Amino acid sequence: TYLLQGPTGCGKTTIARIMAKMLGCVGNDYREVDSADFRGIDTIREIRKQAQFKPLEGKCRIWVIDECHKLTSDAQNALLKILEDTPEHVFFILCTTEPEKLIKTVRGRCSIFTVNLLSDKEMFRLLRRITTQEGETLEKEIYDQIIQDSLGHPRNAIQTLEQVLNVE
Repeated sequence: TYLLQGPTGCGKTTIARIMAKMLGCVGNDYREVDSADFRGIDTIREIRKQAQFKPLEGKCRIWVIDECHKLTSDAQNALLKILEDTPEHVFFILCTTEPEKLIKTVRGRCSIFTVNLLSDKEMFRLLRRITTQEGETLEKEIYDQIIQDSLGHPRNAIQTLEQVLNVE
């Protein structure tokens, strides 16, 4: 079980999707649960039931539980059992902006990785790479403004870049 923690818009869910591909999870073996909408014990019971089945298409089954801090206390406690006895073919990737809201025993069963906001230099490289891949060019001042407005959040910067490229 992996716990990806960090501020909103810094790439936690994107990293989880990349991890899933690198672990060999494909198709219906990949599930993404938004705990803002599905936060109760029934959701976790269903995951526990489904986790017992072998992968259908890839090497493993993966559940990404996004906004996991929004799981109810009962749901977090139900999650403990499957985190303790995770089948060999199953990975869980929990993503949260508020790790302190997870019960200590859930956090204790995770490998924890903190995802940080990007520095201005990292953000420039990201935006420049995207712009180049799109076959576009921008003035340095435009990059600087996007970087300033995004406050280190890659999601915000990419959304703004998309808007700028659609205007030109």
